Amino acid sequence: MVDKKDQDYPFIKETIKERPIDKKTVLRRLAMAASCGIVFGICAVVTVMAFVPNIFRQFEKEAKKPETVQLSPPAGSEFARGTDTQTAESVQPEEEEDADSADHLKNVYKTIWDIAEEPRKALVQVTGLTDTEDLLNDSLLTYGDEEGIVFLKNKDAFYILTTSDELEKAEKFKITFSNGVMAEGTLCGADPRTKLVVVRVPVKNVEEEYRDEITAVTLAPQDDRQQTEPVIAIGSPNGDTNSLIYGNITAISGKLTIPDAEYTLITTNMAAGNDGGGVLLDMDGKMIGIILDHEEEKSCVIRAVSVAQLGTLLEKLSNGEPICYAGLIGTTISQIQSESRDIPGGVYIDRVESNSPAMVAGVQSGDILHRINGEEITTMREYSIRLQSMKPGQQAELTVYRKNPSGEYVDVELDVLIKQK
Repeated sequence: MVDKKDQDYPFIKETIKERPIDKKTVLRRLAMAASCGIVFGICAVVTVMAFVPNIFRQFEKEAKKPETVQLSPPAGSEFARGTDTQTAESVQPEEEEDADSADHLKNVYKTIWDIAEEPRKALVQVTGLTDTEDLLNDSLLTYGDEEGIVFLKNKDAFYILTTSDELEKAEKFKITFSNGVMAEGTLCGADPRTKLVVVRVPVKNVEEEYRDEITAVTLAPQDDRQQTEPVIAIGSPNGDTNSLIYGNITAISGKLTIPDAEYTLITTNMAAGNDGGGVLLDMDGKMIGIILDHEEEKSCVIRAVSVAQLGTLLEKLSNGEPICYAGLIGTTISQIQSESRDIPGGVYIDRVESNSPAMVAGVQSGDILHRINGEEITTMREYSIRLQSMKPGQQAELTVYRKNPSGEYVDVELDVLIKQK
């Protein structure tokens, strides 16, 4: 029996078939998509090639751009306007410290000036003259033009100390004092070993109204200088007339060795000038040393001989007494040297000057002098004082230690005829 529903809708029984794939269409669409991708890729590459280098260059410029150095606050900032309380507080102490430092230096300079003011009034200019006229300019011949200092003033005269190896040839002297007053002086004495010269100006040669203006420097009586001690140099220490510099003592171990004397040198940190001279002052304004210009003692810093050691010599020169001469050049043997080298104490004779009284008497290099005229001596200074207490023409009995052939030290007595230097 046939179902009525099936008879009414026969198409339901038909199978719906899938539509076959059109391969050409698919291929065409794939080709079109590929073409679009290629075109898009090319455009993208072109775009990248056109713009990316510029981007990298921009980054490179930013990377190479130098950092701005800002040493002062930007205009209009709180720092520039000074409204930052913390900054103002931090800057103010520094400014005050700088001001304090400047004031301190001013005070130091003023103190130095005040200390040196009175001693500088004792500075003079010394010109040696002779009665012989210079035929070229019809004037008197001169021997040196040195700076000196008044180191002694009494009711009769002014005594002036200077250094020169020519002034002793002069027959008279023109002295120009610090106040401009000029007066004539005469030679008291000269020591060719140290080049010290003492000139005497009678008070009567200076107008009465100016006598009180001329002062004398005070000599320091003690030889007790210390390292780092501040000192002042006046005169011409750096080669310029009427100079004033200050510094410190760096050493007191140097020695100036001359025939029949040995002096301690005060070395400072102040620069020396060519042909420099003058004196050293302590902080009390007293003269502690005189700057000597010795070729063998040339130095780039100022060195001076202690005035306390020159007392005996200055007395002889001021009184016009001759300098006694034996011709020994020696040095003091310290206790440490004596013990470490196993040698006796005294004065070791480095050498004896040719044709000197000591050489004639038979004194030899290597001898150790320990007695003069029967009195024991242990230092070169003691020997010098004893020698200068004598007079030319006197006989001095020197006792020295000398090694014998077996290497032992034995006493040898030698008679030396003292002469005038």
